[in-house]
Amino acid sequence: MAIFYHRFVECAQEWPERVALEIQTRDGLESYTYAEVRCLSESLAHWLISSGYAPGTRCAILAANHPRWVTTYLGIIAAGCIAVPLDTASDAHQVATLLNDSGASLLFSDSQHLQVAHQAVEVSAQVATAGSESRLQTQSTGRVAPSPGLASSPAVFDISRTSPSAPADFRATPVAPDDLAALLYTSGTTADPKGVMLTHANLMGEAEAVFGWVQIGPGDALLGVLPLFHALAQMANLLLPLVSGSRVVYLEKLNTSELLRALRERNITAFACVPQFFYLIHERIQKEVRERGKLARVAMRALMGLNRSTRALGWNAGKVFFRPIHRLFGDKMRYLVTGGSRWDPEIGRDFYAMGIDILQAYGLTETTGGAFATPPSDNVIGSVGKPLRGVEARIVDAPPQQDGAAIGEIAIRGPIVMKGYWNRPDATGQILHNGWLLTGDLGYFDTSGNLFVTGRRKEVIVLSSGKNIYPEEIEGHYLKSPFIQEICVMGLLSRPGQPFAERLHAVVIPNFEILKQRKIVNAKQVIRFDIETLSQQLPSSKRILSYEIWQGSLPRTTTRKLKRFEVEKRVRQRQASENAESASERPLTGDDQAWLDETDVQRALSVIRQAANNFAAPLRPDHSLELDLGFDSMQRVELMVALEQELGGNVDESRLSQLYTVRDLVDAIRQSAGQAKGSGSQPTAWEAMFAQETDDPEVLALGKQRIVAATGLFLVFRFIRVIASDLFRLQTSGMERIPSTGPFIVCPNHQSFVDPFLVGSVMPWAVFREIFSVGTSEIFGSGLMRRIARFMRVIVVDPDANLIPAMRAGAYGLRKGRVLMLFPEGERSIDGPPKIFKKGAAILAAHSRVPIVPVAIEGAYEVWPRGKKFFQQLHPVKLAFGNPIYPPSTLHPGEDEYARVTRELEQRVMNMWTELRSQDRQTKAHTAD
Repeated sequence: MAIFYHRFVECAQEWPERVALEIQTRDGLESYTYAEVRCLSESLAHWLISSGYAPGTRCAILAANHPRWVTTYLGIIAAGCIAVPLDTASDAHQVATLLNDSGASLLFSDSQHLQVAHQAVEVSAQVATAGSESRLQTQSTGRVAPSPGLASSPAVFDISRTSPSAPADFRATPVAPDDLAALLYTSGTTADPKGVMLTHANLMGEAEAVFGWVQIGPGDALLGVLPLFHALAQMANLLLPLVSGSRVVYLEKLNTSELLRALRERNITAFACVPQFFYLIHERIQKEVRERGKLARVAMRALMGLNRSTRALGWNAGKVFFRPIHRLFGDKMRYLVTGGSRWDPEIGRDFYAMGIDILQAYGLTETTGGAFATPPSDNVIGSVGKPLRGVEARIVDAPPQQDGAAIGEIAIRGPIVMKGYWNRPDATGQILHNGWLLTGDLGYFDTSGNLFVTGRRKEVIVLSSGKNIYPEEIEGHYLKSPFIQEICVMGLLSRPGQPFAERLHAVVIPNFEILKQRKIVNAKQVIRFDIETLSQQLPSSKRILSYEIWQGSLPRTTTRKLKRFEVEKRVRQRQASENAESASERPLTGDDQAWLDETDVQRALSVIRQAANNFAAPLRPDHSLELDLGFDSMQRVELMVALEQELGGNVDESRLSQLYTVRDLVDAIRQSAGQAKGSGSQPTAWEAMFAQETDDPEVLALGKQRIVAATGLFLVFRFIRVIASDLFRLQTSGMERIPSTGPFIVCPNHQSFVDPFLVGSVMPWAVFREIFSVGTSEIFGSGLMRRIARFMRVIVVDPDANLIPAMRAGAYGLRKGRVLMLFPEGERSIDGPPKIFKKGAAILAAHSRVPIVPVAIEGAYEVWPRGKKFFQQLHPVKLAFGNPIYPPSTLHPGEDEYARVTRELEQRVMNMWTELRSQDRQTKAHTAD
């Protein structure tokens, strides 16, 4: 009798009326007792035997998770046949390929996948008719031939159909432990899926191994959300519960709401899932805390820190401190397990601090599922624990120690290791050596015997320097940015044919939800800022040196592993040909085409195309204004005004940060087109914007003199100058070039948080009392910092989401004779040297008719570099002021004039900075001598 099936029958005899399987539907709950599951399984097994399907016949399953899937699997096993579960995401041709490769004689399907099943069988038949004999090879190749007289292409069977009842004295077909029970195809992160042969002994070996790790019994309920064609799901949601008398709950519709409802209502005690689910829960928690304000964030961090301390003393206060979070997983939850892809240890530590232990498991299809797991009593976060009972493991081919760890390939031996690959003796020989399975994964053991997985051998990137780079480690680091949803790191060659990668390249998927929540339209800018900041925290060999931004999602397997070969293939195709597939080549829907054909839309597209430098490809409604057409914040403002002048309308400027696509923008203009267009000579976009008066009280306050407040602030800044002269040996040059009175714009390069204080501290009284600036709400948005901003005449805006108010505030202050301090880079330097200057200063100078005073700062970066929370060292700082740059004489300046002034400003600052840097080096050399 089948070993696994025998154990299931014992449970069915002991607890016939106990619920074995449930499926949660929109209409309620569908339940099957152990007796009913046995009856359905044996009915199918009896039908297979009586229909002439001999032991060893391959029977494929293409169906969604459902109790009927389980009874079909059990029936196939009971009949002595071989179950071949297939990925439900496969198309007809992919299914046909696996049907032919496995030599399946039957294809069981549910109603949802019947159409694909029939199409696959038709394709399979065409292949057979064409003379393919591969799937009909005999037992000499390791396969079992189909029974005589059966059709050459598989028959399709609807699993919802009821099979004839089995006789009361039905007995399962006897099988040997080494006979095949299942043939599982690896979904694969490569393009070469292989059939993994799992025996009856493998199935029970896996069950016994897991029972030595956790206690699962009749009182437990397991939630099954992983697709049952996957090895981890079969182990966790079929093998274990059905040989221990437990209950399994499946979901008709898989989404977060239904999943959380099942955890809450079905008394779930154990739940195994891929990391992505726990990431979603973590993000949900973080989002709710952020929405409650700064006090809630501080309280959350404090309670998490306190609970870490109490847990170290043996008491978990998490259920008290974080009761609502614990309730998300249900009051009876005992085991939360994650596996199938990389687990982020930082998220694991956060859950630990909230009193929730998420155990990590590791295994492969080739090991019948789990091979390692962290014990509930010793959950070492970041590792995958120790080998399960009966499993041996070792590290092979470990090179000399790298970064303190001997990293090599993980090898596994034990009853859970597969028999081999179906009809692939060559592949089997490469991976199985004297009973040891070479996993292809790299890792190391710590001194306590815990395994840490570092990546895949095939995915290791070898740089030209000989450094080994593990992409998952790099990806985990850059995913610390809230603006990056997904990232895939690869090595790219500078020249074809080179054996080693010259640089690390990444494909980045932005987190558009976060970007929209924060009203950020310059996704490229904020992502670049975060990538540069995070790069500074890595050794130079581990920094990504180039990247590209994609929309959509990265291709992944069913367990959320990256299909790196697909990503790399697409990247190389894009680099090899400028004619690679682009968004413009996707077919348009009927609604999109009707929208494009409208007259006013055509007029709008003409304006957009001209603003985008005559964008070559046909414009589409879903083209991103930034990612596809390249409009930055300022260009978006100019585009909106140009469209208003063409179509009429007056879109509320606050909406600009909510318009991401061509259709968003054009529809917003059309909806507001009730107002009449202007006539005669039209002003430029910025002239139109600056002509509108502001009603912001903080901006209007720039028109008032504040002698008392300015005097107090001046004394504070003079004290800062004294301190800076002592600590940083502050030196200045070119002070005589500063105009004696305003209005004008002061434009320094930006190295550090201390820059505005250093520049302000050296200004003469007549200039200082007129200075104001525009600051980000991220720093000065609330509380004490907001009061400091008012005192220092910092106009607080979000310069990315609300560029128009920021520019209008600058123009208003200049009209009132004030002096604007503006950092033209828009961000602090990543490594000290000045970066690309933006055209905001040039626009304001041109339309306000005021000069720009260039300022170079050197040394402030060493004092407080970007990415650091506090001062780092006492380093000399120098300031140099250049000759003023006067605005263009044209009445209506445009892009050419803005660009010219911006280039001149950038060049002057760079020249002065280079001179200061040279002086600093000479001083150091002289001191060394």
